[in-house]
Amino acid sequence: MKLEPGDKVHYCSGSGNKENGIVKSQHATLDDIVFVVYKCAGDWDNYYNYTGVATPIYKLKEDWI
Repeated sequence: MKLEPGDKVHYCSGSGNKENGIVKSQHATLDDIVFVVYKCAGDWDNYYNYTGVATPIYKLKEDWI
């Protein structure tokens, strides 16, 4: 899956938990890691002002749930 900054995704944990987020950036050296903003107090239009969490792409699905 190819992800770009601004793409809406949701995280799928092994225990079935899911959480919406927006891709902030690609990791500088690891192609299978992106930084995703998950919690921004509902301020999704300004997601780029929040800290992204390094997340393996295989744990992400496209679009929000």
